[in-house]
Amino acid sequence: MSTPFDPLALAKTSKTFCVFPWIHQYVGPPGDVKPCCVYKYTDEIGSLKENTLEEIWNNDRTKQMRLNFLNGVQDPSCAICNNREADFGSAYKNEYNIKFFDKDETIQQIVASTNIDGSLPEHKLFYIDVRYNNLCNLSCRSCAPHYSTSWIVDHRKLYDLVIRRDKDDGFQYPGKTEDQALEETLPQLANAKCIYFAGGEPLMQKEHYEVLNKLIELENFDVEIRYNTNFNNFKLKKYDNVIDYWKKFKNVNVYASLDGSYEKAEYWRNGTIWNDVVANRKRMLEETPHVNFRIAYTLSWPNAFNLIEFHREWVELGFIGPGDIMINPLDTPPYYCLKNIPEWKKREIEEKLSENIEWLKSFGKINEFNYLHEHVITQYETAIKFMWSTTDSYSSGLDSSLKMFSHITTKLDGIRSQSFFDVYPEHINIKNYLIHNQLNIEIPKNELSGFNK
Repeated sequence: MSTPFDPLALAKTSKTFCVFPWIHQYVGPPGDVKPCCVYKYTDEIGSLKENTLEEIWNNDRTKQMRLNFLNGVQDPSCAICNNREADFGSAYKNEYNIKFFDKDETIQQIVASTNIDGSLPEHKLFYIDVRYNNLCNLSCRSCAPHYSTSWIVDHRKLYDLVIRRDKDDGFQYPGKTEDQALEETLPQLANAKCIYFAGGEPLMQKEHYEVLNKLIELENFDVEIRYNTNFNNFKLKKYDNVIDYWKKFKNVNVYASLDGSYEKAEYWRNGTIWNDVVANRKRMLEETPHVNFRIAYTLSWPNAFNLIEFHREWVELGFIGPGDIMINPLDTPPYYCLKNIPEWKKREIEEKLSENIEWLKSFGKINEFNYLHEHVITQYETAIKFMWSTTDSYSSGLDSSLKMFSHITTKLDGIRSQSFFDVYPEHINIKNYLIHNQLNIEIPKNELSGFNK
């Protein structure tokens, strides 16, 4: 006698279960649809250029993914999440399973409604993450044209694409028309428990403001609204200042994508005006103290030392609390990754990160729960473990990675009239290492395949 299909029971016991295929569809600027934003860059479960979100919701790839997650089967395109869970015991899916599944009976009933073929009876999105286009005012070192229009000209020069443009080179929007993604999103807002705005730069996108206007019309003021924003510009054309919108909502979380301070911020996230960032933070504190604010720091080896300086200064200025920072170790591009540097450099960085852990401990118990305080200490510790992890590191060898860093940095510095080692003198020993090992050479164009995206 066969065992009855019980998807909820399977979900509660499966070691690979991830709630995202039941509640969410990530949509990227080129139209790629994925279960989440950390899914393998080159893979997708559908495309808004070819199908609607509702059609993709129960297509063969999505149905099979649900069945795999119920039956303990890993998806190879979830490697970033799987590797972090294997190395550190926790990953993105764990956080969202806790938030959206473990204690949410509504979502549990959605999972329970899964048909034996993996399909769901209704298309309902409870977590919305749609990147409406790739408009952005910055050209960050760790980014590329598919997420920033400001990267386009430099990208062509960097990879000698001035004549031949590739598929990621230009203004992009998901869908067959510029309005399709918004039109498909608006009917889902009544169900939404969380809306995540990222980029491009969301505060430059009219669709972001139209979503907020619709939420106001629906009087859905309790929905959680999350941002990853470069925190440079709060006003877009005819729309009110975003501060005035935030005043209307009860649960707004702003994660400011700031990967450094002062001249390091302006170098790494090219186009940043540091004084504007500081002014915007001061205005938030004065006008929207109820809005949760954290720094979202994408940690690479170039900006590792500046993390400590930046974190401490903003705590001392009263701009953030000690726990108001989220540290995300960078995986790609690999030549900026903490894993891909010599061991002696890793020891330098570990020493500085460990000093900040002790600094955080010196605050003692901050509040009754102490969650944020302990959580950020764990993030520092995880960053150190990540740096020493051999999973997915040195895919082409350490020297190959550093040679690519030298080539990209030298050429991009020339394009932008900048100088990495002037801005980051703490890494002069890396410069000496490059020279000593003859890694500071130009790489032939045919060896750049895979990096020019």
